Amino acid sequence: MWRLLFLSVNVSAVLLAGWLAETGGRGDALFHGKEELHARIRGHEDALPPETVRCANCHEAANNVRLSRVAAPRLDRSILLESRQRRGGPPSSYDQAAFCKLLRTGIDPAHILIAREMPVYEMDGAQCASLWIFLIEKENADAKH
Repeated sequence: MWRLLFLSVNVSAVLLAGWLAETGGRGDALFHGKEELHARIRGHEDALPPETVRCANCHEAANNVRLSRVAAPRLDRSILLESRQRRGGPPSSYDQAAFCKLLRTGIDPAHILIAREMPVYEMDGAQCASLWIFLIEKENADAKH
């Protein structure tokens, strides 16, 4: 009985690790535009071209001199999980649900409407979960390289 329970727990852990690796890989593809995302600017009906709504366009280019007009933060675990004050609102932090709500509606965890330049995405739960996992694990992966 105990062996079966131990085996079941080990198999579950291996499956979970595989799922996390797979979803993190999908998150990377979504972030860098290898898997297309569909989005529009809030208040407009027309979809934006997929190459313009890649997360990396703004969130990796934050320190790029050519794109210095872009005020998008470089996204990683600390910027998402640490409680901080944004745009004059109360301190807040993200969890997966708040992150997905922001991407779909443009409203952050403090209920503040984010800048209009940030597209709103048509994203299903699996895509959003994959992107969240990738970003939360990103800092750890970046530190290893």
